[in-house]
Amino acid sequence: MNERMWELVNHVGLIRPALWSTVLGMLLVAYGCASDSHEMGSAANYPSGISEDVEQQLKYDARVDSFDASGEDLVVDVNDAWLSSPPGMQERSAGQWYTMWHANHRGKVIVQHDGNKIATWTSESGYKPETKSKGGESHSEG
Repeated sequence: MNERMWELVNHVGLIRPALWSTVLGMLLVAYGCASDSHEMGSAANYPSGISEDVEQQLKYDARVDSFDASGEDLVVDVNDAWLSSPPGMQERSAGQWYTMWHANHRGKVIVQHDGNKIATWTSESGYKPETKSKGGESHSEG
């Protein structure tokens, strides 16, 4: 072999490991990214909670113990998790329930805990939490 040929072989010899490393890296990335796609099909599909059906949403809401949608008003019995959430989160959830309920009904949403009314949402006044006086009686905020 002539001298020019040896230079070319040595040059290719330096590039070959870099090419193999690049190809191997690309294969690993492609395999890593593609491996999740076939696992998703076997995963359980749970309701996301975002639904146009207020009863389905309430059924899967962990903060709701029970609800009564039989009358014109929607009565939602919430648990301690709802009570311990920030006031803004309480108002947001009650507003969402009201919006969904009011799409097909004219009544209000009444939020209860242990049988006591703790908040309402009406078309006239929006969200209105109940306050407790020093004597323990509940009064509507005015």
